[in-house]
Amino acid sequence: MTQGIRPRYGQLGLGVLLLVFLAAVALVNVVFRGARLDLTEAGLYTLSQGTRSVLEGIPEPVRLYFFISRGGLSDSPGLRAWADRVEDMLNEFQAHSDGRLDVSVIDPAPFSEDEDRAAAFGLQAMRLQISDDPLYFGVAGSNAVGDEEFIAFMDPQREQFLEYDLAKLVHSLSRSDEPVVGLVSSLPLAGGFDPMQTAVTEPWIITSQISDLFDLRYLDLIEDDIDGELDVLMLVHPKGATPRQLYAFEQYLFRGGRALVFIDPLAEADPASPPGGPMAGMPADRSSNLEFLLGHWGLEMPAETVVGDGRYALRVSEVDGTLARHPAYIGVDLADTDSGEVVTAELDVLNLGFAGYLKAGEEAALEVVPLVRSSSDAGFLDPNLLAFTPDINSLWSGFNPQGEAVTFAARLGGTVASAFPEGRPEASGEEEDANPFAEAMGEGGTPSPPGSSGEGEADEPELPEHVAEGEVQLIVVADTDLLSDRMWAQAQSLFGQRLVTAFASNGDFVVNALDQLAGSSDLMSLRGRAAFSRPFDRVDELRLEAEAQFRLTEDRLQQELVSTENRLAELQEARDDQFALSLTPEQEAELEKFTDERLRIRRELREVRRNLDASIQRLGAFLKIINIGLIPLLIGVGGLAVAFLRRRERKGRGS
Repeated sequence: MTQGIRPRYGQLGLGVLLLVFLAAVALVNVVFRGARLDLTEAGLYTLSQGTRSVLEGIPEPVRLYFFISRGGLSDSPGLRAWADRVEDMLNEFQAHSDGRLDVSVIDPAPFSEDEDRAAAFGLQAMRLQISDDPLYFGVAGSNAVGDEEFIAFMDPQREQFLEYDLAKLVHSLSRSDEPVVGLVSSLPLAGGFDPMQTAVTEPWIITSQISDLFDLRYLDLIEDDIDGELDVLMLVHPKGATPRQLYAFEQYLFRGGRALVFIDPLAEADPASPPGGPMAGMPADRSSNLEFLLGHWGLEMPAETVVGDGRYALRVSEVDGTLARHPAYIGVDLADTDSGEVVTAELDVLNLGFAGYLKAGEEAALEVVPLVRSSSDAGFLDPNLLAFTPDINSLWSGFNPQGEAVTFAARLGGTVASAFPEGRPEASGEEEDANPFAEAMGEGGTPSPPGSSGEGEADEPELPEHVAEGEVQLIVVADTDLLSDRMWAQAQSLFGQRLVTAFASNGDFVVNALDQLAGSSDLMSLRGRAAFSRPFDRVDELRLEAEAQFRLTEDRLQQELVSTENRLAELQEARDDQFALSLTPEQEAELEKFTDERLRIRRELREVRRNLDASIQRLGAFLKIINIGLIPLLIGVGGLAVAFLRRRERKGRGS
């Protein structure tokens, strides 16, 4: 009878455990409904504060459509995992948007209305070698007024920028107008008249590329106040800027303006040649430097110093037509830069000419984040030497690398006090008349806006009040020649159309910088994330340790083999009958000893391999116990504890 009762108790216990498990699962679903816990090391599923602010700032509802052809991913587990990652991130966006963002996942079957819809957004199907089905893998969106934006293909190579790309898409749909870029330059970016060739020059290719993507406006910095409608001010080669111009620029930044600034110790594209320059044996002043403001912020571009680079030096044509590596013409390999920076991500080569470098002080008032850096083979050259030395080889003879990289471009950000504590500087007519920046603006530089010629009398504009402290956000580049056509692109006319072929990433770098600056401060705060496909670090460490032991044992075996061969050769030379084919007893004993030692070492190698496999298996079993048993148990216990506390609290209120 006792034997019959025990099985019943056992079955009853299993039944009770099953009921408890089901009740715990149901309780967890009720208690933790809508709760989200990111247990990844890098917080892959936790949105940054910048993204949350972008989502909170959506003025009207935005719809996003994730077009993903599941059938085309059937034989690609890597892309399937990436698609799930994109979908999870979109769901996080929707969950934190407070109803402002609606996300739809669409699987566009071939020849369906969904496929037509994807094509209408501008998405294009791809075909993988592993599948005959067309693959749509992109995100499109629309806002309340009918504006549309899309990401044609969610490239797995941009995995670390997934959050930024999606947040940028949402931000673009949240605004109805194009970002406004104001261009101020003493270089003829907009074209002009070349007195040397007595001909009208075409606009630089970079201006056409900018105008295709932004609302480009040409401005004159001589004014006391900079247009507040600008999203970004692009300031190129500000030669001899006056204190009032610097003040206007600073106040523009303090009022929330962004800027992309190009300065240069020696601008080859500068057409200005002051009287008495080259004729007097001195090079024309072709430098620009916002020294006063940069110094106040804790940054400097050392004057009369050009950077050379032994590793990144480009080949240029000499006088006799031969090609030679020139230290001052540099092609920076952007693959060596920080991949977490959006501005330089996925770019190839950035070509610079006679560039300077940026140096941050130990107590800089602003945060300085390098974007483009030289190699460790960088050194410094004298601009005067470059101007009067046609022989490239002689430049190398005096070139001394410093052994450390320098910064060509950097992003500056932070809050700082005004460099003009007393407010707007007093106007000086003589100072502005002698200002080469002002002269360039009126003589072949960037065209001045209509009505700014100074003819006639105009009412004195009402100037904004002085801001004593403000936040600064800008990117500074210590080279202007990277903008010139010859450094990165070729243009040719074909049937009346201007075709441009880029051989460097200069244009993309400028557009990326403007694009990031034109976004909100929330977008600028986003950085690259870690990859979601994480390696098994501990397993890799075990494998490396085992391989190191394996190599050591192999090396020892090889050394003993060489030693034995040498010993056998010595014994052979010591014999009187050196040409005999038979082995002496000493040789046979040495050979037998080596054979036994080789067998022992091979056993050690096999033991190393077995220990590695055993360590990996133990680690795998441990992880399975944690994932399958411990984590669900902890979640269940946590749910029961929360339920118990809530029940106890309700009882306390009732009593």
